[in-house]
Amino acid sequence: LTLDEVTVTSTRAQVNRNDVPITISVINRNEIEESSESALLPILSEQIPGMFITERGIAGFGVSSGGTGGITIRGVGGSPTTGVLVLIDGHPQYMGIMGHHLPDAYGTSNIERVEVIRGPASVLYGSNAMGGAINIITRKQSREGWEANGRLMYGSYNTQKYMANGGFMKNKFDAFVSINHDKTNGHRDNSGFHITNVYAKAGYGLSEHFSVWSDVSIASYKTQNPGTTTRLM
Repeated sequence: LTLDEVTVTSTRAQVNRNDVPITISVINRNEIEESSESALLPILSEQIPGMFITERGIAGFGVSSGGTGGITIRGVGGSPTTGVLVLIDGHPQYMGIMGHHLPDAYGTSNIERVEVIRGPASVLYGSNAMGGAINIITRKQSREGWEANGRLMYGSYNTQKYMANGGFMKNKFDAFVSINHDKTNGHRDNSGFHITNVYAKAGYGLSEHFSVWSDVSIASYKTQNPGTTTRLM
């Protein structure tokens, strides 16, 4: 049985994306798992038409004035604080002080699909979505019993990527946990980087149409600044 892809709107109702009068792209779990990326934004930059994201490669994105992760959709956006809103399960995600999103916290091990609105979405999500919106739908355990998966990769400059997730479901209770860990020594002295993302989610079905759930996401990030490429006299 093959079903049409769906999108989640601010009304929390699922509808066929062909029936929505806005441009929407959907990246599903299979497309995410086919990539070697452990971070979500590089995958979106490769697969979403009209989207550009500033990057620093394996060294992550960072925050504040030295950070990247600025998202542009159809020419709107550009800096980490303007134009494009990121949501997780419909909940806006941005720093309370500086207002930017947290690109290093968006790993791939806990994602079911991603829905990207390309173009103004302020009617649905407010003024922060003038350029568009990225709604990340997290995974949940959908089969009875235990399930676990893992991947690891190794590359130049001692670059390592570890991704693992697992879930449990019994009767009306379900739980899901994922972890991403990236590290590298960098291609220059003192340019090392490592990050660990942990996500956990648990839910309970009250009835056929109602359920309650809670989740937590933790990210630990450390990077080194190698300085200029020329020695100071």
